[in-house]
Amino acid sequence: MGVRYGGVLILVELAEEWSRLALDHLPVGLLVINRHRKIRIFNQTLSRFLGLKSEKVLGQPLLGILDDRGPDFNILLQTLVTGKEFQNVKPQAVTTVSCSVACLVNTYPVRNRTGITVGAMAVFSPAARLQEMENAVVKAEKLAILGLMSAGMVHEIRNPLTAVGCFLQLLQKCLTGHPKEEYIPIMLTELNRANRLISEFLQFAKPGYSRRTSCSIGETIKNVLMLVESEALSRKLEIKLDLDVDMPNIFVDGEQLKQVFINIMKNSFDALSEGGKIFVQTSWNELDGFAQVSFRDTGVGIDKDTIANMFNPFFTTKESGTGLGMFTSKKIIDNHGGRIDIQSEPGKGTTVVVLLPAVQ
Repeated sequence: MGVRYGGVLILVELAEEWSRLALDHLPVGLLVINRHRKIRIFNQTLSRFLGLKSEKVLGQPLLGILDDRGPDFNILLQTLVTGKEFQNVKPQAVTTVSCSVACLVNTYPVRNRTGITVGAMAVFSPAARLQEMENAVVKAEKLAILGLMSAGMVHEIRNPLTAVGCFLQLLQKCLTGHPKEEYIPIMLTELNRANRLISEFLQFAKPGYSRRTSCSIGETIKNVLMLVESEALSRKLEIKLDLDVDMPNIFVDGEQLKQVFINIMKNSFDALSEGGKIFVQTSWNELDGFAQVSFRDTGVGIDKDTIANMFNPFFTTKESGTGLGMFTSKKIIDNHGGRIDIQSEPGKGTTVVVLLPAVQ
């Protein structure tokens, strides 16, 4: 019994230590008082802001150590008494100690599980950080609007292109035997390329929403191989599978994941010459809870500069490529909480590894 109690005590101490570490590493200053107006939390960030050591203020009353005024002038005490929250006020409203960093302070009541106020909290946020966050929000909103406008515009472009394609096909019949007949297939090829670019752009422009279900990764890979099998045969390429039969299901959008695997496989096809091989292997790490899918080919390999730009939009080394395939693939994997890595050297083939959270 004593050992059991000692184990519980150690776990509690460890939990408290982790809590202290987490609070001290917050990028904002944190001040928490209890219902008796005594300081219970004073993290290292706030210690740097105010130039006071936490051990000297913890357990001390707020008034007298951080504020030499009466309670009516301190908004943290007002939050404690009334529950009213204050937003973006100057530090002087909470403490008369000079703050070395330009900050704005928000206050919040601290309530227990039954809803009773047991304390109050003040969060000191550096003004520069707040400005960065505001700028990031503004930039994100502008990009979102631009994305919506671009998607709408690109979608409208597709309609006249479809009409042009139809008329070109009719014109091709009329020009049979004409010296200029050879230009029509070239025009149709470029038109199809433009339509493909539009399709990939619209796929990329879709929001990150996905319909996720419990999915067998092995079955998904087998379905992908059925789709690319004919192309592999025509190119005389060999695909070897090594699927972990004990692989747990993963919680993903199966169609989106299929799109990622097809993009990777087609890239491998383009890197292989006749007789080339692709090795597809699945495994999972029980400790980290990640399923791994590895695609290794015996192709020409990729240099470091190309790998560095591989996931950038519109970057491609193919004459007919759009540069959105791997960019969209990474977006899909990121949205699923996973990761996609590429390892390669010129002349030594390429390995693409996809990691996804596993669900048992």
